Amino acid sequence: MPNYSYKATDTSGNRITGMVNSANEASAVTSLINRGYVVLALETIVERKSKRIMTLRLLDIMTFSRQLATMIEAGVNLANALATLAEQEVFSPKFRGIIVSVLSNIEAGMSFSEALDNEKAFDDLFVNLIEAGETSGTLSETLEKVAGFYESQKRLKDEIKSATSYPVFVMGFSVIMVIGILVFVLPKLVEAFGGAAEGMMAVLMQASTFIRSNWIILLIALVGLVVFLLYYLKTFAGKKALSYIMSVIPAVKNIRKNSSLERYCRTLAVMVSAGVEIIRALELASKAANDVRFEKTAQEMAEQIKSGVTLEQAFSDTELFPGIVIAMVGTGEKTGKLDTVLEKVSVFFEEKVRTSVKQLVSMLEPAMMVIVGGFIGLIAYAMYSSMFSGQQNLTKF
Repeated sequence: MPNYSYKATDTSGNRITGMVNSANEASAVTSLINRGYVVLALETIVERKSKRIMTLRLLDIMTFSRQLATMIEAGVNLANALATLAEQEVFSPKFRGIIVSVLSNIEAGMSFSEALDNEKAFDDLFVNLIEAGETSGTLSETLEKVAGFYESQKRLKDEIKSATSYPVFVMGFSVIMVIGILVFVLPKLVEAFGGAAEGMMAVLMQASTFIRSNWIILLIALVGLVVFLLYYLKTFAGKKALSYIMSVIPAVKNIRKNSSLERYCRTLAVMVSAGVEIIRALELASKAANDVRFEKTAQEMAEQIKSGVTLEQAFSDTELFPGIVIAMVGTGEKTGKLDTVLEKVSVFFEEKVRTSVKQLVSMLEPAMMVIVGGFIGLIAYAMYSSMFSGQQNLTKF
């Protein structure tokens, strides 16, 4: 949502200035009038590219949404509910500070969604859902949907991490073990056999010498590479490159595609259910998909819908969505149950992601064992060959 700076007079006739966050100029003016202000001037504030400067734990957002929904449904007013939540140690200190700041802004006259957006910590999806809940008078129900949405996202992430943690551990341990053999074991063995290394052992010793002589440079280069990749992958070019790489690796391609479709459909479902305007919902869903291809088509779909094209046709024209998604969207559009249909589609793709991850892990584990075993076997062969060669040389004397 865009921010607007305003000049106005309050109920006492005093001139005031400030900022208001709203969907458009008309709603911004309405919001100010509802506060009792007489608007004198209103200007759009140009937003910086990087608006969100903090990241929040999913657990904090989920717990916050669920508990706030329960309190509001029980009849507790928003300010008192936020004050109570700000004192709970279940949240991180940073998040409790954000709640206090949100409460202060609400007491100063901001709406809940404006106060959340002002923190530059909550993503656009969260803020827009809260605004829709405020507008429709269904804030508690919307918060429940928000909590359910983030819980499903966290559950899938945790399952993927759990499934891939063992292969990653095995690979990391194996790399450390191989480096340890090269750096510490091989030099002593060569020294024990008179310092001579031939054939494969000579090649391995060259690698060992290189690592021992340049370990500081190699460590700095490794850290630098990791830092660069972490930064680069956050840029549009980095996301595009990663998206392309993921799309050409057969074992990862389907996981990537189904994961993007799951996030897209689930996000769109919760946005439509909360009453967010469809074009804005499509824009936020494309960002949630975490795939630049979806982001590139969001504007095209918006223009089509504005021109009168059905949502089903807009989905079909992108060539990003499989037939099942297009057909289900058409059904949901005709029956008026688009959110329900999209939720079912997201569950379908969530299961496909789970199945694909399990299959990938089941293939990776033996493959890694073969690769690591082969490399260790190569080292053992080189060591044995060196020992055998040394014994032959001794027998000649």
